Formats: sequence, structure tokens, C-alpha cells
Amino acid sequence: MADKKDKKDKAKKGEEAKAEALVSLSQHPRAKAGIRRARTRAALIAFVLVFVLNVVGDQELFDAVWRALVAGIVVNIVVWRCAIMVWRHILMHELEQVAEHRREQMRAHQERMEKLAADQAEQAAS
Repeated sequence: MADKKDKKDKAKKGEEAKAEALVSLSQHPRAKAGIRRARTRAALIAFVLVFVLNVVGDQELFDAVWRALVAGIVVNIVVWRCAIMVWRHILMHELEQVAEHRREQMRAHQERMEKLAADQAEQAAS
């Protein structure tokens, strides 16, 4: 019976996590393109740099290409993770700005409604 409870608890936690994730990087067009661009550029630069350094260092062509490929793959993975972290911060900042803008709109709307109510009360008193 404990196994069934654990499974239900895990299912509930999974549902809560899905409900909390309203905005994702994979759905954000600029983030998706930015991450892809950073990965591609960094991997290409690493590949070329390592290849050139190995060729200049009198390595065999096969060894130079092999090392350059490995370096490109490693840099691709590292930059991918870094880009995800950066874009998460950017996305959180954008969400905070949107929330602040909406709060400001609500505050202005509430002030207009209070002013309108005061004007109507004044007209009714006259």
C-alpha cells in the first residue's frame, strides 16, 4: 500500500510542477533562437580554434580533426547549459516587468474609477 501512496504523491507533484511551469524556454521564440545561436557559434569557434592550433602544432590531420570534434562537442554542451541559465534569468526579468506593468495599469484603472465615483457622487449631491 505504501507503494501506491508514493506513486500518487509523485503523480501529484508532477501535476503541480506542470501547473507551475506556465512559461518555458522552449516556447519562447527569442530564447530558443538565442540558445541555438550561442551553441552553434561557440562549437564552431572551438572546433576551428582547436583544429588550427593542432595543425600549427605539427599534429597529424586525423588527430587534429578528432581533437577539434571533441572540443566542439564539449563546448557545445557547456555553452548550452550556460545559455539556458542566462535565458532563464532574462525570462524571469521579462515576467517581472510584465507583472509590474499590469499592476501599474490596475492601479491607474482603480484611480480612474474612484475619481469617476467621486464625480458621480458630487453630481448626485448637486
